[in-house]
Amino acid sequence: RERIMSKLLKSIAIATASVAALAAPAMAMDKVRMVNSTKFVFECEHPYTGIEEGIFKKHNLDVSLIHGSGGAASLQAVVTGSQDIVWGNGVLGVISAYSKGAPVRILGSNIRGVPDLYWYVKVDSPIKSFKDLDGGKVMAYSRPGSTTDLAARFIADALNIKPKFVSVGGPGGSRTQLMSGQVESGWSVYPLNKNLLREGKIRIIGTGKEAKGLVGVTIRVVAANLNWLNKNRETAKRLMTALDESLKMTYNSDKRLQAYAKRWKLNYEDIKTATEDTPYEVASLLPIAGFDKLNEIAFKNKKIKELLTPAQLKELIHPMGNKP
Repeated sequence: RERIMSKLLKSIAIATASVAALAAPAMAMDKVRMVNSTKFVFECEHPYTGIEEGIFKKHNLDVSLIHGSGGAASLQAVVTGSQDIVWGNGVLGVISAYSKGAPVRILGSNIRGVPDLYWYVKVDSPIKSFKDLDGGKVMAYSRPGSTTDLAARFIADALNIKPKFVSVGGPGGSRTQLMSGQVESGWSVYPLNKNLLREGKIRIIGTGKEAKGLVGVTIRVVAANLNWLNKNRETAKRLMTALDESLKMTYNSDKRLQAYAKRWKLNYEDIKTATEDTPYEVASLLPIAGFDKLNEIAFKNKKIKELLTPAQLKELIHPMGNKP
C-alpha cells in the first residue's frame, strides 16, 4: 500500500510540475532595433534572411528592421539611440562620428572594396573604358564624400586619368542624366539598372574593382550604439553570429534570391548573379580591414580633424560584438 501511495504522490508531483511549466511564460526574446541604411542592393537582404528563416529567433532574438534614408540619417538614428544597430553604413561616416565623440562602435564589415559599383555609358557612346574619360570627360558619382566619390577618385589615380568628377545623385538620378545626354557616364550598383544592360541600352565601361587602393579595405560596416552595446554585450554577440548565418544562407539559397527579387520587384534575371557581382569573400563580416588607410583617407577628405591614434582605432572596433 505504501508503495502504491508513493507512486501516486510521485505521479501527482510530475503532473503538477508539467502543468506549471506549461503555464509559465516563455522566456522573452532579446529585442534588437536595426536600421538598414540602404535598399535594393544585395547586401541589404541578409537581415531579411535572418527574420524570415527564423535564424534570429533561433538565437533568442526579436529583431525589428527599418530602412533609413541614406547613411547619414541611418547612423544618426543609432548615435541618438533610437536604433541599436545600423547595417551597411559607410565607414567614413562612422569614423567621423566617432572622432566627434559619438557613442558608436563597429562590429563587422559589410563589404571590402567596391566591386559592386559600376560605371556605364549609352550603348552608342564612343567611350569604351575608364581610360576614355581622360581629358575632362564626366565621371559620375553620387554626392561629395560618398563611397562613389571615393571610388571614382581611386579609380582615376589607379589608371592615371583626369576625368571631370560630377555629382549626379543616386542611381536613378544618374540614369536620368545619362540617358538625357546631360552627362557622358553614369554610375550604379549591382543589380540596379541591370535591366538596361539586358535590354542593350547601356554598356559597362568599368567597375569598382579598378579602385585598386580600396581592395581589401572595409567600406561599409555594421555599427552599434555604444551605450546599448555595453548593456547588451552577449546579445550583440548572438546577433552577429545570427547575421553571419543569415549572410551565408543568402549566398547559398536560390529561395533567398527569389525572395530578394520579389521584395524589391526586381527581375530575377537581373539578380540571379548577385553572388558573383558581390562575391562572398568581400562580403563576410570579418575581417574588418584597412583602418590605417581609412584613417588617412578620412583625414585627407576632412572627415576628421586629426588622425586617430592606434588606441582610438582599436577602441572603435569590437569584432563580432567582442571587446577590442
